[in-house]
Amino acid sequence: MNSRDKILAAVKANQPEPRDLPPHHNGSVAPAEDLTPKFITILEAIGGAAFLVSGYDRIATILREQFPGAKRIVTSCPQLSAFAAASSAAAALAAITAGNPHSFETVDLAILPAHFGVAENGACWITESQMIERALPFITQNLALIIPRSSIVPTMHQAYDRIAELETEALANPSDRRRPSDLGAHPTSPQAPQAPYGFATFIAGPSKTADIEQSLVLGAHGPRSLTVFLLDENLSDAGFF
Repeated sequence: MNSRDKILAAVKANQPEPRDLPPHHNGSVAPAEDLTPKFITILEAIGGAAFLVSGYDRIATILREQFPGAKRIVTSCPQLSAFAAASSAAAALAAITAGNPHSFETVDLAILPAHFGVAENGACWITESQMIERALPFITQNLALIIPRSSIVPTMHQAYDRIAELETEALANPSDRRRPSDLGAHPTSPQAPQAPYGFATFIAGPSKTADIEQSLVLGAHGPRSLTVFLLDENLSDAGFF
């Protein structure tokens, strides 16, 4: 048996067990179970972190503890603008130029709202008007996203249904649209309708690669860490879930 045959035989002998196909998706169905534990489990498995919080004050406290050395913090959440300004050096913030992505290259922490999360892969959907600058979620050293706990959907099927709903809502309420060209274009909530848009993406976990010698490296092409805050204002107390 030559090397080629040995490799093919090894691959054939190590196939995963057969699994049934998932049920056919025929429309959005509200899940009966709480999707929070699954979302957090998946996100942590891919290198991220998650906190269940009752408000923005709690978010500021956790970020202060998690990133004590952050000198340049930017946010598109008006509820956290005072925290970002107080934690950042004035000269560093003054260097940011609207429309110039290169001015964000030394950002230590970016805090941005996202529309919703996906339980099956720990991803969050974010559109450009939530980003301040398109490059920011990828050029910052550390990224924090805020989503409503109730916004988590089970799978990518429901995720694309939700995207369509958000676009329909925004088209019906054009006054709710916000664009990054607007100075300080800050949504009033993580789920404010913001479409149409020119750019959007799913973000799942920090940047990572294991291409070289199968050695996992975080922050290779983007943020070294991703923290997702699940906002539930009905909680009487908050903490790590």
